[in-house]
Amino acid sequence: MRLPRFLLAGVLLFAALFLLTSLFVRPPFEGVGVTAAAVFLVVWLVVSMVNAWLGVVSAGYRPAEEALALIPVFGVPAVVAGLGALGSAALWDGGPVIQTGRAPAVFAAGLALWGAILLLAGLLARRPSPARSAATAAAVHLPLWALLCLVNLVTGVRAAGYTVAEEVPLFLLNVAVPGIVAMAAWALVRRVAA
Repeated sequence: MRLPRFLLAGVLLFAALFLLTSLFVRPPFEGVGVTAAAVFLVVWLVVSMVNAWLGVVSAGYRPAEEALALIPVFGVPAVVAGLGALGSAALWDGGPVIQTGRAPAVFAAGLALWGAILLLAGLLARRPSPARSAATAAAVHLPLWALLCLVNLVTGVRAAGYTVAEEVPLFLLNVAVPGIVAMAAWALVRRVAA
């Protein structure tokens, strides 16, 4: 059944966006949850529509069937994002804005993003296999994650006042930890499939 995997992918993607938004903003910023939810809803709507289109074009489902399936595929993660935004506003005055202990949050965001991409790679592929899904997830995640870590580096230099020399080792560590997990998973799945 595909629906639970879509729902998990949506929740992981929202968690990654929420953490990244918390990391990239400067206080006082009261719209972390709302910003993360707004970005998520746009991205998730596109993913949900691509899934519906693939269901009609590739799998041969009728448009009415895919429209009906679109309701929970888009709706449940959208509700989770809305609740996350409301909870953020109620619990943290629109935050949280992470100022200390950022490394675990960066790693968690990278791993949540990789998990979402891995699930979506398997769900949106024409002929899914664990090896292809892991390879696709690594190929999509690594450059995207490096770009997001670069944004984190620039944020650290421009907003927090760190030097580039201080930020580069953190950049490399931030890219490496989720990147190593993605590459190790790909290697493991490839070895098991062979």
